[in-house]
Amino acid sequence: MEPVPKDVNELIALFDLTETGPTSFRGPQPRTYLQRLFGGQVLGQTLVAAARTVAPERHIHSLNAYFLRPGANDTPLDFEVEVVRDGGAFSNRRVVTRQGDREIFMMTASFQEAEEGLDHSAAEPTDVAVPEASPSLREVLERRFGASFTLLAEWDALDVRLAARPDRTDSGGSMKAWVRTRQPMPDDPILHAAVLAYLSDITLLSVTTVPHEVEFLSPAMQAASIDHVMWFHRPVRVDEWLLYDMVSPSASHARGFATGRLFQGGQAVASCAQEGLIRVLR
Repeated sequence: MEPVPKDVNELIALFDLTETGPTSFRGPQPRTYLQRLFGGQVLGQTLVAAARTVAPERHIHSLNAYFLRPGANDTPLDFEVEVVRDGGAFSNRRVVTRQGDREIFMMTASFQEAEEGLDHSAAEPTDVAVPEASPSLREVLERRFGASFTLLAEWDALDVRLAARPDRTDSGGSMKAWVRTRQPMPDDPILHAAVLAYLSDITLLSVTTVPHEVEFLSPAMQAASIDHVMWFHRPVRVDEWLLYDMVSPSASHARGFATGRLFQGGQAVASCAQEGLIRVLR
């Protein structure tokens, strides 16, 4: 069984939803090595479902999502979109994602027409290696877990490289990574936003364990996303290098909290925050 998505075409296919009603959709499932759904997949597909009910000139600027139950990896996802409001400049949507009669995920999303206004950005971090000199995430994890570490194949459509060594700082756990798709993407802003949401979930929760003597991918650790918030500041192309700057300021009560900033072309293009379960099994 080959993992999916193994390239950009199969990644894009995840977001090709089938319309099942005026505001309802069904999403495909990939073949997978994972025991449950990857959270980034659900994030991206649900975002596309919401966007399919919004005028094309309005673009996603924020989402707030909760992972309610683990998703099965062999059952299609059904997305029910509620049109909350269409105002003069903003549109708001609420989406419930189900598998059968089980609600597994919910999202609120806001869209806005492009406007001129005040403009500033944090500076992109410079204390990092360039992508060409950064080791791939696959290389780093295979050195740690062995060449048979097959979970990495789940994200073969993405090129992920560690721009700086994960470390404990005064701000908590820290990690920086370069990421982009391995092949060019179509010029569809919804797809680029969906893939950005997808990739934002790959490494973020792992940063919460960096200050501790634990292995995030170890059988001794139970980890799962609880919620995910994301803000889209500027247009982005996920087939060009993005610098993902991640920090975990807190972990407590078997929960870890992390924030991430995504930069491209020297400007902040998106921000995100996530809390997840990081339970040490005894």
